[in-house]
Amino acid sequence: MKLIRVNLIVIGVCMGATIGLVLGWVVYPRQSRMATPKDLHSDYQDTYVVMVAAAYSRDGDLERARIRLGELGMTNILDSVTSQAQRWAASGRSNFDVSVLGELALALSGGSLESEPASAAMIKSPVDPIVDSTATPYPTIVVASPVPTITSVNEYNLLESTVICDEKLNKPLLKVYVLDAVDNPIPGVQLRINWATGSDIFATGLHPDIGLGYGDFVIDPQQVYTLQVGSSTYPIYGLSSEPCRLANGAEFDGSILIKWQREG
Repeated sequence: MKLIRVNLIVIGVCMGATIGLVLGWVVYPRQSRMATPKDLHSDYQDTYVVMVAAAYSRDGDLERARIRLGELGMTNILDSVTSQAQRWAASGRSNFDVSVLGELALALSGGSLESEPASAAMIKSPVDPIVDSTATPYPTIVVASPVPTITSVNEYNLLESTVICDEKLNKPLLKVYVLDAVDNPIPGVQLRINWATGSDIFATGLHPDIGLGYGDFVIDPQQVYTLQVGSSTYPIYGLSSEPCRLANGAEFDGSILIKWQREG
């Protein structure tokens, strides 16, 4: 009798597990999909727009910027970018962020924003000091420039940021080299990378066969990245893969090379 009860329990467990698997995998399968920029919170969507604007400032590819912004489901891309540029300028965001937003808005408008004085003034205001700073008659403006602050805060100096074409790579990489003040490689340097739908951390020194100061990260050609070295150096915005072309005309995704050097 005891053996029969054990057998019934085992049979019941097996039947229950089978029914559960059938229900979970066949009858009610989980509907999963990859997150897209459109799914982001509004704050992160604003950050995504700035990253796209920074990428456009770097490569000048307006059509690519339109496609990336289209991922947000904007009904009017120009109005959205212009509005964000105005909001960020009014809230005192960094000159870089507001400048690239203004540059992208002007490009999207085909230069027609000049016919709208209020909008144009808001968008162009962060750019004007950069263009006309040498012509200002007020030396106090030069004294108040944020450049000395940036110099004193940065722990690392950016030596190089360029796209490299290596057809031997199966996937595009973000390649980073970090050196000390006398050009010796530095292992164990933490690198933070962010993109529209995620973030990650990697470090130098994990590929000693390449170099102690070397680290890399596989990138998606459709994404725009921000990269920061250490904790007190300003990040690099607008990093993205660029198309490379072989001798036979075939295209492949390029990688990105970044070199930093630690101060003194």
